[in-house]
Amino acid sequence: MTTIHRAQFFKRSGFLALLAALGATGACAAESLRIGVLPAADAIVLYAAADEGLFKKAGLDVEIVPFKSALELGAAMRAGRLDGHFGDLMNVFTQNETGVKQAVLLTTTHTNAEQRAFGLVIAPAKAGEITSLDVLKAKKGTETAMSSTTIIDYLADRMSETAGLPDGTLRSVEVKPIPIRLQMLLSGKVASAILPEPLVSVVESKGGRVVWDDKALNEALAVVALRSEKLDPATVSGFRGAVAQAAQLIEADPEKYRAVMVKKRLLPQPVAKDYKMVRFSIYGTADGLPPLPTEAEVKRVGEWMIKKGMLKAVPDYASIVVPAGK
Repeated sequence: MTTIHRAQFFKRSGFLALLAALGATGACAAESLRIGVLPAADAIVLYAAADEGLFKKAGLDVEIVPFKSALELGAAMRAGRLDGHFGDLMNVFTQNETGVKQAVLLTTTHTNAEQRAFGLVIAPAKAGEITSLDVLKAKKGTETAMSSTTIIDYLADRMSETAGLPDGTLRSVEVKPIPIRLQMLLSGKVASAILPEPLVSVVESKGGRVVWDDKALNEALAVVALRSEKLDPATVSGFRGAVAQAAQLIEADPEKYRAVMVKKRLLPQPVAKDYKMVRFSIYGTADGLPPLPTEAEVKRVGEWMIKKGMLKAVPDYASIVVPAGK
């Protein structure tokens, strides 16, 4: 080989090697996802999947973006600043109807007889007077801190329906920010409130009384949804797999993740040591995650939203939930 040919050969080889390297980089580039989350206990599975590198192992570059309220999170989804979010079916339905097409790919919390997620809590100042649900039923107009057209509002109606609360038992006091709702309850400004865990435990630890919880219901309470353009099979299976692994890690070492929950502000320090950690094996599903919303659940939530003027029509189930195994 002549000097000129040799130079051309190495030059060409170097170019081809560069192309190969660039091609390999492109082939291995992780799918980038920004996921909005709320300060709820079960959001720990998303933080754990990110912090432990489980998303990266699945070929996903996931950034967890915390929000203080569902209102802020919804605005970020509509503005295109998020690829997905942690929330409830109501958020998913509303966003779909307003043009932000998305679907649920996993559930982080589903009601279960072994684990409380929401409860109706009586204020410490009223706990000696309202000692049970039967006592509450005998009363009229008990002031209850609420948040209309939210999961709290939905659960209040489900409680009234399943527990047989007479009309007018609860008198709703609109308080959307959860921290303010908690403080109003603890200070005795309202007699009761429906709250999520771990705040139910916070009120209990301060002398409040839980007279109802969601254990007997059959509802998908918290879900993760992705924009339609992100719902390719590799992303869906990778995301589900990473979160399922995170759930196993949390259950295997609850004390480690209890500390993480405090650090991420998902669990208040004062009740951390007594808080009963979230469990996932109780569901007995193939992937170890809470079950996906069923057609009956989607229909029930959709019809409730129509009645409240929040929705025009119940969405088609196939458009709103990505089946397991997809």
